[in-house]
Amino acid sequence: MTEEKRNRIIAAATVNVILLIVILAAVCIYQLVELSVLKKNKQVIEERINFYQHETEKNEKTLDYYKSEEGLLDKAYEFGFVFGK
Repeated sequence: MTEEKRNRIIAAATVNVILLIVILAAVCIYQLVELSVLKKNKQVIEERINFYQHETEKNEKTLDYYKSEEGLLDKAYEFGFVFGK
């Protein structure tokens, strides 16, 4: 093997290794960005879940109140019904 052929093989191997490292670095950076985006989306979804759970509990309490006799009377008075004794 001549000196020139050996130098070409070493140069080609070096270029391939450098390309591999660049591609792997790009993939790692992409994965890190994707993870941060997914983490933010998860946080937003958890906040929405907590909000809607709180609203559901509040509305269930309101529904229970209006199902009770006292709640029905309050609504009747609100709409102008007068009951005689």
